[in-house]
Amino acid sequence: MSADPNCIFCKIVAGQIPSRKVHEDEQVLAFHDINPWAPVHVLIIPKQHIATLADVGPEHDALLGHMLGLAPRLMKQLGVTTGFRTLINTGPDGMQEVYHLHMHVMGGPRPWTKGLSPAHCPSAVPLSHSGHIAPLESLIPFRRTDMGSFSIWHWLIVLLVVVLIFGTKKLKNIGADLGGAVKGFKDGVKGGQEAADAPAAPAQQVTTAKTVDAQTVDVEAKTKG
Repeated sequence: MSADPNCIFCKIVAGQIPSRKVHEDEQVLAFHDINPWAPVHVLIIPKQHIATLADVGPEHDALLGHMLGLAPRLMKQLGVTTGFRTLINTGPDGMQEVYHLHMHVMGGPRPWTKGLSPAHCPSAVPLSHSGHIAPLESLIPFRRTDMGSFSIWHWLIVLLVVVLIFGTKKLKNIGADLGGAVKGFKDGVKGGQEAADAPAAPAQQVTTAKTVDAQTVDVEAKTKG
């Protein structure tokens, strides 16, 4: 049976690392996860080293069937009676952490530490008008957290980077400067509006004064003449 000397699960199979075993036979080992997502969370692993689910072939069909068939029996044995979840992460995009094929089997009363809550699980798979399965985003509406082209996690990361670069004190100073600039702009706009709305009385008074002076000069000229 193949084994990887650097694989943590192979070391558990060999007994080099302790585990809380739930089941063991010639093909597989099942034990409690050390970081459980749910009240009951076990891992079922093959004893032979298979890195990922993508590496299995037809010769592993019986093994995979054995692993899947074992899951409901273990859940019943551990007191899970209202349903459970099975999960196999595969590769980097599948968020696999340990590269030894393993199946998570999780159950127990909600809420769980991680994983979907019942409110987010559709009771039935909705179909489109054509009778085909509806798009994935309609099945998981709670994942709609996009803000523009960025998700909320991207924005949080951007905010964290900005804080690390500038520091909170400098950000406060920048915020104060921006606030002062905005206030100054508003005051300037307000002053411009007040100047535009002011009456044109001074100009009229100057015009009137010039007219009176012109009439006086004209009268004096006629008198001298």
